[in-house]
Amino acid sequence: MRKILFLISLMVFLVVANAAYPAEMDLGPNNFTVKLDSIDFKDNAFKDFDNGLYVGLEGYGDLGSNFYLGAEVGYVDIDENVESAGTKVKQELIFIPVELNLKYAIKIVPRLIFDLGGGFSYNYAKEEVTESGASSSVNEWLWGGQIFADLNYKIKQFFLGANIKYQMTKNGKDFDHNFDNLRVGGQIGVMF
Repeated sequence: MRKILFLISLMVFLVVANAAYPAEMDLGPNNFTVKLDSIDFKDNAFKDFDNGLYVGLEGYGDLGSNFYLGAEVGYVDIDENVESAGTKVKQELIFIPVELNLKYAIKIVPRLIFDLGGGFSYNYAKEEVTESGASSSVNEWLWGGQIFADLNYKIKQFFLGANIKYQMTKNGKDFDHNFDNLRVGGQIGVMF
Protein backbone atom coordinates (compact mmCIF):
# COMPACT_ATOMS: atom_id res chain seq x y z
CA MET A 1 0.00 0.00 0.00
CA ARG A 2 2.88 2.37 0.78
CA LYS A 3 4.38 1.80 -2.67
CA ILE A 4 1.08 2.68 -4.35
CA LEU A 5 0.72 5.86 -2.27
CA PHE A 6 4.32 6.81 -3.04
CA LEU A 7 3.79 6.30 -6.80
CA ILE A 8 0.55 8.32 -6.75
CA SER A 9 2.27 11.13 -4.81
CA LEU A 10 5.20 11.10 -7.22
CA MET A 11 2.93 11.31 -10.27
CA VAL A 12 0.93 14.19 -8.74
CA PHE A 13 4.18 16.05 -7.97
CA LEU A 14 5.51 15.51 -11.49
CA VAL A 15 2.27 16.65 -13.16
CA VAL A 16 2.18 19.81 -11.00
CA ALA A 17 5.86 20.49 -11.71
CA ASN A 18 5.23 20.02 -15.44
CA ALA A 19 2.31 22.47 -15.35
CA ALA A 20 4.60 25.07 -13.77
CA TYR A 21 7.06 24.94 -16.73
CA PRO A 22 5.01 24.21 -19.88
CA ALA A 23 6.66 26.72 -22.24
CA GLU A 24 8.90 24.41 -24.28
CA MET A 25 9.25 20.80 -25.35
CA ASP A 26 11.14 19.05 -22.61
CA LEU A 27 13.59 17.13 -24.81
CA GLY A 28 13.25 19.12 -28.03
CA PRO A 29 11.39 18.09 -31.19
CA ASN A 30 13.92 15.27 -31.76
CA ASN A 31 16.81 13.89 -29.75
CA PHE A 32 19.60 11.37 -30.11
CA THR A 33 21.38 9.66 -27.21
CA VAL A 34 24.44 7.47 -26.62
CA LYS A 35 24.22 5.22 -23.54
CA LEU A 36 26.85 3.36 -21.51
CA ASP A 37 25.24 1.03 -18.97
CA SER A 38 26.05 -1.86 -16.73
CA ILE A 39 23.86 -4.86 -17.63
CA ASP A 40 22.97 -7.67 -15.25
CA PHE A 41 21.19 -10.74 -16.62
CA LYS A 42 18.76 -12.09 -14.02
CA ASP A 43 18.34 -15.77 -14.99
CA ASN A 44 20.35 -18.35 -12.98
CA ALA A 45 21.89 -19.55 -16.27
CA PHE A 46 24.10 -16.43 -16.09
CA LYS A 47 25.27 -16.78 -12.47
CA ASP A 48 28.90 -17.26 -13.64
CA PHE A 49 28.77 -14.05 -15.72
CA ASP A 50 29.82 -10.71 -14.29
CA ASN A 51 27.87 -7.60 -15.20
CA GLY A 52 28.64 -6.57 -18.75
CA LEU A 53 28.97 -3.26 -20.57
CA TYR A 54 25.97 -2.24 -22.64
CA VAL A 55 26.44 0.35 -25.40
CA GLY A 56 23.23 1.76 -26.83
CA LEU A 57 22.05 4.32 -29.37
CA GLU A 58 18.55 5.78 -29.25
CA GLY A 59 16.56 8.39 -31.12
CA TYR A 60 13.20 9.95 -30.22
CA GLY A 61 10.73 12.29 -31.88
CA ASP A 62 8.10 14.44 -30.18
CA LEU A 63 4.49 13.31 -30.58
CA GLY A 64 3.05 16.31 -28.69
CA SER A 65 2.01 16.78 -25.06
CA ASN A 66 5.49 15.66 -23.90
CA PHE A 67 5.15 12.16 -25.39
CA TYR A 68 8.08 10.85 -27.41
CA LEU A 69 8.25 7.83 -29.73
CA GLY A 70 11.62 6.30 -30.47
CA ALA A 71 13.86 3.35 -31.03
CA GLU A 72 16.94 1.99 -29.33
CA VAL A 73 19.51 -0.55 -30.40
CA GLY A 74 22.29 -1.82 -28.17
CA TYR A 75 25.13 -4.29 -27.99
CA VAL A 76 26.56 -6.51 -25.23
CA ASP A 77 29.45 -8.98 -25.54
CA ILE A 78 30.47 -10.77 -22.33
CA ASP A 79 33.23 -13.38 -22.09
CA GLU A 80 33.73 -15.52 -18.99
CA ASN A 81 36.28 -18.23 -18.29
CA VAL A 82 35.24 -20.85 -15.74
CA GLU A 83 36.76 -24.11 -14.63
CA SER A 84 34.55 -27.18 -14.66
CA ALA A 85 35.92 -30.55 -13.46
CA GLY A 86 39.49 -29.39 -14.07
CA THR A 87 38.74 -28.22 -17.62
CA LYS A 88 38.79 -24.58 -18.66
CA VAL A 89 35.55 -23.51 -20.30
CA LYS A 90 35.11 -20.22 -22.16
CA GLN A 91 31.57 -18.87 -22.34
CA GLU A 92 30.58 -15.97 -24.58
CA LEU A 93 27.27 -14.13 -24.61
CA ILE A 94 26.20 -11.65 -27.29
CA PHE A 95 22.95 -9.77 -26.78
CA ILE A 96 21.51 -7.16 -29.18
CA PRO A 97 18.18 -5.59 -28.21
CA VAL A 98 16.19 -3.66 -30.84
CA GLU A 99 13.47 -1.67 -29.09
CA LEU A 100 10.46 0.49 -29.96
CA ASN A 101 9.55 2.71 -27.00
CA LEU A 102 7.08 5.39 -25.93
CA LYS A 103 8.01 7.76 -23.11
CA TYR A 104 6.55 10.73 -21.28
CA ALA A 105 8.94 13.54 -20.34
CA ILE A 106 8.32 15.90 -17.43
CA LYS A 107 10.27 19.03 -16.55
CA ILE A 108 10.87 18.89 -12.78
CA VAL A 109 12.65 22.25 -12.62
CA PRO A 110 14.19 24.27 -15.46
CA ARG A 111 16.79 22.10 -17.27
CA LEU A 112 16.05 18.92 -15.23
CA ILE A 113 13.88 16.44 -17.17
CA PHE A 114 12.47 13.15 -15.87
CA ASP A 115 10.89 10.61 -18.18
CA LEU A 116 9.11 7.28 -17.81
CA GLY A 117 8.41 4.84 -20.58
CA GLY A 118 8.13 1.35 -21.94
CA GLY A 119 7.90 -0.61 -25.12
CA PHE A 120 8.46 -3.79 -27.07
CA SER A 121 11.69 -5.35 -28.28
CA TYR A 122 13.06 -7.99 -30.61
CA ASN A 123 16.33 -9.29 -29.19
CA TYR A 124 19.16 -11.26 -30.75
CA ALA A 125 20.86 -13.61 -28.27
CA LYS A 126 23.85 -15.86 -28.91
CA GLU A 127 25.66 -18.15 -26.48
CA GLU A 128 28.90 -19.89 -27.36
CA VAL A 129 30.77 -22.41 -25.21
CA THR A 130 34.35 -23.47 -25.98
CA GLU A 131 35.76 -26.45 -24.11
CA SER A 132 38.94 -28.38 -24.96
CA GLY A 133 39.17 -26.65 -28.35
CA ALA A 134 35.63 -27.61 -29.40
CA SER A 135 32.91 -24.99 -29.48
CA SER A 136 29.16 -24.99 -29.78
CA SER A 137 26.80 -22.07 -30.14
CA VAL A 138 23.10 -21.34 -30.06
CA ASN A 139 21.46 -18.14 -31.32
CA GLU A 140 17.90 -16.94 -31.62
CA TRP A 141 15.69 -13.85 -31.88
CA LEU A 142 13.42 -13.36 -28.84
CA TRP A 143 10.45 -11.05 -28.20
CA GLY A 144 10.52 -8.87 -25.13
CA GLY A 145 9.32 -5.77 -23.37
CA GLN A 146 10.86 -3.15 -21.14
CA ILE A 147 10.10 -0.34 -18.70
CA PHE A 148 12.51 2.49 -17.93
CA ALA A 149 13.15 5.88 -16.36
CA ASP A 150 15.67 8.60 -17.22
CA LEU A 151 16.81 11.78 -15.50
CA ASN A 152 18.51 14.34 -17.76
CA TYR A 153 20.09 17.75 -17.24
CA LYS A 154 19.88 20.07 -20.28
CA ILE A 155 22.80 22.30 -21.31
CA LYS A 156 21.67 24.34 -24.34
CA GLN A 157 20.90 21.72 -27.02
CA PHE A 158 22.77 18.92 -25.16
CA PHE A 159 21.84 16.83 -22.15
CA LEU A 160 23.55 14.50 -19.69
CA GLY A 161 21.75 11.96 -17.59
CA ALA A 162 21.26 8.67 -15.84
CA ASN A 163 18.96 5.80 -16.76
CA ILE A 164 17.54 2.57 -15.42
CA LYS A 165 15.75 -0.08 -17.47
CA TYR A 166 14.29 -3.51 -16.74
CA GLN A 167 13.79 -5.73 -19.77
CA MET A 168 11.91 -9.03 -19.92
CA THR A 169 12.29 -11.59 -22.73
CA LYS A 170 10.59 -14.80 -23.76
CA ASN A 171 12.36 -18.09 -23.33
CA GLY A 172 13.65 -19.21 -26.68
CA LYS A 173 13.01 -22.48 -28.49
CA ASP A 174 16.71 -23.35 -28.30
CA PHE A 175 17.36 -21.76 -24.87
CA ASP A 176 15.96 -23.17 -21.66
CA HIS A 177 16.18 -19.74 -20.00
CA ASN A 178 15.38 -16.08 -20.63
CA PHE A 179 17.49 -12.96 -21.02
CA ASP A 180 15.70 -10.72 -18.52
CA ASN A 181 18.10 -7.96 -17.56
CA LEU A 182 18.56 -4.80 -15.53
CA ARG A 183 20.52 -1.91 -17.03
CA VAL A 184 21.78 1.10 -15.09
CA GLY A 185 24.07 3.78 -16.42
CA GLY A 186 24.62 7.17 -17.98
CA GLN A 187 23.95 8.90 -21.26
CA ILE A 188 24.77 11.95 -23.31
CA GLY A 189 22.44 13.35 -25.92
CA VAL A 190 21.66 16.15 -28.32
CA MET A 191 18.33 17.83 -29.15
CA PHE A 192 17.65 19.04 -32.70
